[in-house]
Amino acid sequence: MLHPETFARFVGLARRRTPRRGRLAADGAAVLIRRAAPGDEPQIARLAALDERPQLPRGERLIGELEGRVVAALDVRSGRAVADPFVPTRKIVELLGLRASQVRR
Repeated sequence: MLHPETFARFVGLARRRTPRRGRLAADGAAVLIRRAAPGDEPQIARLAALDERPQLPRGERLIGELEGRVVAALDVRSGRAVADPFVPTRKIVELLGLRASQVRR
């Protein structure tokens, strides 16, 4: 007799894939990397306060969302980032830095 998870994988009923635009976080949650919009300003300010860092300069910024919640932001020009210290965001900030290097080209 097979364990239910093993059986599900065997017959192709395993967990659905994350959306193509997403990246996987350490725990398997989908991460969305996108450009910051004017409406994201309060969330970026909240991250800076939580991270005990100065506010990011105004300009082109990228946002990292984890399951629909903004958990990190990065200034494209300077590469400076702010992130939620209560969420494992190291890999998300790395993804933001990689995307920023692509955007700068």
